[in-house]
Amino acid sequence: MSNLAALLFDVARRLPNRPAVSDDRSSRTYRELAERVARLAGGLRAEGLAPGDRVLLSLENCGEFLELLFGCWTAGLCAVPANARLHPREVEFIAENSGARLLVATPVLAEALAPLAGAVASLDRVVATRSAEYDGLFGEPLGTDPGQPTDSAWLFYTSGTTGRPKGAVLTHRNLVFMSQCYYADIDRLDERDTHVLAAPVSHGAGLYALPFLLKGAHQIVLPHFDVEALLDVIARHSRVSMFAAPTMLTRLVHAPEVAAAEIASARSVMAAGRCMSPIWSALSTFLGRGSTSSTAKASRR
Repeated sequence: MSNLAALLFDVARRLPNRPAVSDDRSSRTYRELAERVARLAGGLRAEGLAPGDRVLLSLENCGEFLELLFGCWTAGLCAVPANARLHPREVEFIAENSGARLLVATPVLAEALAPLAGAVASLDRVVATRSAEYDGLFGEPLGTDPGQPTDSAWLFYTSGTTGRPKGAVLTHRNLVFMSQCYYADIDRLDERDTHVLAAPVSHGAGLYALPFLLKGAHQIVLPHFDVEALLDVIARHSRVSMFAAPTMLTRLVHAPEVAAAEIASARSVMAAGRCMSPIWSALSTFLGRGSTSSTAKASRR
């Protein structure tokens, strides 16, 4: 297996009618997701993009993130997810540094980033999701580009807190190995699992979606972290896991509505950071009210 996208199409053939991705606007099965991914890949190639080209994704949390990610990979392209909270000047730097050919953004961000199409030499277009222009990116279905396992899949930029952001290249092999490590070190997954993306999709939440997608689990994308919305997902879905920053978990474990919430389906929380220590006990108590297999998976560094 050289291209990670091939594994998604395998899941779609095996579990075509299982829910794949849901957000606040739509829900798609694995068959529907695979069809959209193949058509998006064909449209990206029709735009003149060639294997190895970079596509910058500046997206608030939405279901389109996952179809764009796999659409890029199916076409042999490298995705460059950027934090939705970056200033346009910071996105401009990433566009220039990565040599992105296309920028896809959610509507509000696309309006602010539109001038980059004339300011960044490599950038041909800025396309807003949920628009006729975005719908126009979907063309004739394309089969998965075989590529090589060492081909770039995800160009992951650092925050730039101590200087200019730096792009770390994650290959298809890196991401497959990361998913295998999840199964070995954290949880075994299958189509009964649910993964909530409440943290930014451009960071850990998006990466953690991969081991779940490759096992046919349901991805639920929340627009942002909200305790009430998260508790509702846990009450209505099975075997719920999520990636979260310590600040999110602090809000969760201290929220008054947690005491009366139905959280039997809570399964795993992945988190890291020095400030995990003060909330470790409260988080363990929260998950202890979940299923018997519920555990906190965190790096307490």
